[in-house]
Amino acid sequence: MTKPGRIVSLAAGLYSAMLVVGLVWGLARGHVADWWSFPGPWDDPGPTPLSALLFGALLGLGGVGLSYVMERTVEGVRHLGERFGMILAGVGVKEALLLALFSSVGEEVLFRGCLQSELGLLPATLLFALVHVGPERVYLWWTGSAFVFGLGLGVLYDVQGGLLAPIVMHFVINAINITLLGKKAAAKNAEALPAPLEGF
Repeated sequence: MTKPGRIVSLAAGLYSAMLVVGLVWGLARGHVADWWSFPGPWDDPGPTPLSALLFGALLGLGGVGLSYVMERTVEGVRHLGERFGMILAGVGVKEALLLALFSSVGEEVLFRGCLQSELGLLPATLLFALVHVGPERVYLWWTGSAFVFGLGLGVLYDVQGGLLAPIVMHFVINAINITLLGKKAAAKNAEALPAPLEGF
């Protein structure tokens, strides 16, 4: 199996486990109804699936823009991007979309759909940040960004009628950032290869 294939397989296992735990927890505690709580045609106006998709996509693009600016202006974030690039080198668009899909659905069901419903916004966001801790000091930037984005995802969950908007926001951020990091690392690796000898 290729390296990108192994990464996708590991992610599929991890996030599927999160999804199963979240679904069982949500069903047992009665949270599932809140995950899709848009008003019906005879209810007072409120968030709609279209507004959830729109806000999720726009805030996701804003998150990508913030990541882009931070990577170019903050040395620690740039080093973090290089670390992730080493892991994601060779990951193409298809793998990036799969990774984004697995992570956005699994994490949002567990952290927003269950933990936030049980504990509230700040404790759930803190736990979300704590699972984004890496083996080196530079990964603290990842932890900090997970806390900031987790707050945004949590507020979106509260105001936009359930999980659709945060899943879309999470998916957009991960899909674009993973694709860009994978391509950037692959290009850097290609530049580092010795030039082919001519005449042989």
